[in-house]
Amino acid sequence: MNKRIQELAEEAGIHDDVCSMCPIHELEKFAELIVRECVGLCDQAAEENARTFYTVTETQEVGPALVAKGSQVQAEKLSKQIKQHFGVKE
Repeated sequence: MNKRIQELAEEAGIHDDVCSMCPIHELEKFAELIVRECVGLCDQAAEENARTFYTVTETQEVGPALVAKGSQVQAEKLSKQIKQHFGVKE
């Protein structure tokens, strides 16, 4: 189990011996699904910002295009950072 996920489980009062009805590997999978959901939101934001960038670029509005591109890059970075932090692979 990823160290951070384990720390959060312990903080929530979930220990190997406490949860006999729900094995710890199932809780780890549950946590991974939550992380993937968060990453999905970041990826969705990146895609929306990319579409905005290309739409605004076509109208040659430089300021809004730069904001959209910057937001896209930040969302992509955040997605990667979340996956790395929680040890979730692609």
